Amino acid sequence: MLSEREPDVPVVSRSAQAAATRQQIVETAQRLFADRGYQATSLQGIANEMDITKAAVYYHFRTKAQILQAALDPAVEEMTVLLDELAGMPSRQEKLDAYAVGWVDFLVRNRELGTMLLHDPEIRAASVYAENDGRRRRILRVLFGTSPTPAERMAYVMCVWMLEGLGELSDLSDDDLRATLLLTVRGLLAVPGDAKVGDAKAGDA
Repeated sequence: MLSEREPDVPVVSRSAQAAATRQQIVETAQRLFADRGYQATSLQGIANEMDITKAAVYYHFRTKAQILQAALDPAVEEMTVLLDELAGMPSRQEKLDAYAVGWVDFLVRNRELGTMLLHDPEIRAASVYAENDGRRRRILRVLFGTSPTPAERMAYVMCVWMLEGLGELSDLSDDDLRATLLLTVRGLLAVPGDAKVGDAKAGDA
């Protein structure tokens, strides 16, 4: 008589367990940064929240700055991918429309990050959050060409600043937030492509 075969039980590798723990540390820290503030959150506090030892946190991250970097890295990568997609689009209007939708989707997915930025100036000032100047110039070039007007530059900056204002709309559902942001971003990007400072002054005369 054949013996019954033991069912196959998936074995979780140590590397997979370590990756899962690392991600949980990042998610827990991000929530605590939003609730308590960056300065008031310690590695020990993160460990206590997860019911693990501080040494377990320290194994993955030596400092809070490293955890913050890990929390922001996916957002930076997401925007890099979006920018690469925009660069391959043929028309200016298509690029602006795709950027509006992509940026708004990013904002809605990262509502907690917006809360962190709104309530914590240390995170806003952190070098890991500060926007790379080369990336800023590339986005402007992709969206508006090599010589963006002052109005176009300001429209882009205001779109970026919307991330810090998400906390003011925390009462909205994701759908309502998306609709509100999309209306705002499209309005900001609908700037005259040939508007010049000198022209505006002449028109006021």
